[in-house]
Amino acid sequence: MKDLEQKVAYLQGLADGMELEESKEGKLISEMLEVLEDIAEYLSYMREDLTDIEDYMESIDSDLTDLEEDFYGDEEGDEDDGYVEVECPNCHEMVCFDEAILYDEDLIEVTCPVCEAVVFVNGDEDDEEDGEADGCGCGCEDEK
Repeated sequence: MKDLEQKVAYLQGLADGMELEESKEGKLISEMLEVLEDIAEYLSYMREDLTDIEDYMESIDSDLTDLEEDFYGDEEGDEDDGYVEVECPNCHEMVCFDEAILYDEDLIEVTCPVCEAVVFVNGDEDDEEDGEADGCGCGCEDEK
């Protein structure tokens, strides 16, 4: 910005040296140079304000990063937070779900949010009990 202010000052010096102030054209040029000087000064103030805003935004960004780390923690902490992570067999996307689903008595299917493929089905106790009573269903128990 100082370069712009210096250029405007140089133009004002040239106009003063031409002694045009008493003519109509000289008055016009003089007023135009004053407007240019005001614009250069205003831009200088805006540059200072922008620098202050950039500093403030960096401070906010730093504070936000600290808050995110405190709130979300490490990504590795998912195992400690009661979540299970499995890979989708279809699209290989990692899918997280609540650990409580593993122990739920109801039949629950967890699907991939990307491709909607089933990535996990918790065991249904009724089916397991039926399976134990009927064996594996291949007829091998009939041989015993």
